[in-house]
Amino acid sequence: MKMKYIYLPLLIATFFIASCGGSSSGDSEANNEKKEEIKTFVEKEFTYPLPTSFEIARMLGDANTSYSPEIVNDKTKVDEYVTTWQKAVNLGVYGADLSYAATFNMTQETIDYLEVSKKLVEELNITSAFNVSMATRIESNIENLDSLILIVTESFYDTYNYLNQNGEEKTSLLVIAGSVFEGLYITCNLIENSENKDELISVLATQRTQVSKLVELMEAHQDDENVGKVLPRLRYINLVYDQLGESATMTDGQFKDIASSVKEMRKEMVG
Repeated sequence: MKMKYIYLPLLIATFFIASCGGSSSGDSEANNEKKEEIKTFVEKEFTYPLPTSFEIARMLGDANTSYSPEIVNDKTKVDEYVTTWQKAVNLGVYGADLSYAATFNMTQETIDYLEVSKKLVEELNITSAFNVSMATRIESNIENLDSLILIVTESFYDTYNYLNQNGEEKTSLLVIAGSVFEGLYITCNLIENSENKDELISVLATQRTQVSKLVELMEAHQDDENVGKVLPRLRYINLVYDQLGESATMTDGQFKDIASSVKEMRKEMVG
């Protein structure tokens, strides 16, 4: 499937989103309408291949879970990532951790993950994704989850588009892979440590769409060495998901198969 990569609308979205910060109660309705307008605009104009990590984090929030700091990637590890593969996949990992922290209103953690993400973006020379104005807008809206989601989601689109426009589609897929695996990893850990397993299993089952689509996108680059570090486990997880059919539930064995493979891949990614 051929994808379209559009940069000009990002500039327009930046203008609109910047106006969606904190507001008085009198402006609340107008701002909500503006947010819906932005949301519709983004969905219409951007071809981002998967749900963003914020969508998974919101589902986890809706499942009445809580923030677990012990399962996210250690922010101090960022200096250990030296290869392009490490930087790309961990940009995705930290992006998912940022989404997770923001969804549960973990202000300082959100800012910290913003900083390590910015560092990796700079080292990968993705100059358009986390500029000064983006960081300022995120910090200004740190207590406003709806606006924060829109701003950070814009950065996901921006990063993806920038990489593809500059001939770095494989790198963009590695970033997405890091985000997908971290979302799976967080979900699996929450399932293992929660009494509310059924609802969380449903969230894990929902992530099959991400896995299936990412396999499809990566198959086109299966001969690439860096893609080859991720694709085999992704294929295996996809096979387990295929066993579910349309069901939102899974057997204990199926869950363990997914969780084990996710944890092994995630360990390789974060070190």
